[in-house]
Amino acid sequence: MNDDDRTALPRRATWWCRVTGTAALAAGALTTLCLLFPTPESSVGSDLVVRYAALTALLTTLWWVGALVAPPLILPPWSAEPGRAAVPARLPRRRRVRATLVPGLMLSALPLVVARTIGAHAGPLAPAMNLITVVAGFVSLYLLRLWVVSLFAGGGPHAGPAELRRDAAAGTVAARRVRVGKAHWDGEGNVTWLARRLSLTADDQTFALRTADEKNTAFRWLDLEPGIALEGRYGWLCWAAAGGSWGEPTEAMGAALVTDDGYVVWGATDRYAAESAYAPEHAQPTTARRVRRAPRTSQYRAAAHLPALAMAAATLLALVVAERGPGPDAVAWILALIAACTGVRGIYRFTEDFDAAPGPGWVRSASARTRHARQDP
Repeated sequence: MNDDDRTALPRRATWWCRVTGTAALAAGALTTLCLLFPTPESSVGSDLVVRYAALTALLTTLWWVGALVAPPLILPPWSAEPGRAAVPARLPRRRRVRATLVPGLMLSALPLVVARTIGAHAGPLAPAMNLITVVAGFVSLYLLRLWVVSLFAGGGPHAGPAELRRDAAAGTVAARRVRVGKAHWDGEGNVTWLARRLSLTADDQTFALRTADEKNTAFRWLDLEPGIALEGRYGWLCWAAAGGSWGEPTEAMGAALVTDDGYVVWGATDRYAAESAYAPEHAQPTTARRVRRAPRTSQYRAAAHLPALAMAAATLLALVVAERGPGPDAVAWILALIAACTGVRGIYRFTEDFDAAPGPGWVRSASARTRHARQDP
């Protein structure tokens, strides 16, 4: 494999990135809490806000360096011959990727943090601070509600993955033998719509493994990322035997790709593709066989993370200076409002940029290339 091939592959999510990234988000949450519940006046060196902010910056830098040097996701070679490995009776749970879990929680606290920062330098605004705090509280509660709904959206007891896992354990699923092909991306830069497809070829049919909800704050399409490294492998594309649906009942049905060498990728197919597999000859018995989810891929995207991190740094710096820095009250108000704008814009821009561009290894479809060329000056 040459260097060009390696750069076309997603990078592996290393333990270093998972540890430092999680720790950086936790330190950022502590910084937000300290801003929400400030300690008495103290020197810069002993200020908890400054300490946690510095720790957040250090951990973020370590995560960023680790993401840059992470190795490409290259799986061990596997025979190109279509083996006849059995359909496994025990499928691993679908991996839930919540790329905006902690940032979304921080966003819900931001209105109260800004209001509290302004209140510390209220000056002539003091009579209106109760009203400002109440409004900020309602906004924070609304954002917190959206965060909770996003956190628990999908994955209910009747979702496609649950039904498929249950039927596999019971002994029979609907399945087709397939060969994994290219990973295709189709979409528009303004995120009006987007699509990610993992091509799967059967003897007489071509399938497209995709996600049930392709534009979602939970980034469920990341389930397909490891599938890029499975190109050329053979395996089974499996559906629940009873035909249970996942997502919109008339559009998508949950499915799992299980390769002969034991990697599992969750996704969904169009309903017509699944229904074609409910012929009696496609009912496959399941047997005890050890399989595992395909390796996790790195979520680092320079085009999404770097602007978001710059805005996060500007937000934190503006809040710290507004609360601790000298100057008239009006300066503190302006800095607090700047922090509100950069904080909100940073998180929303991150979700848009992260979702809108294909990652390493995705092949832009012909229609997407045509639209992209028309948009270029």
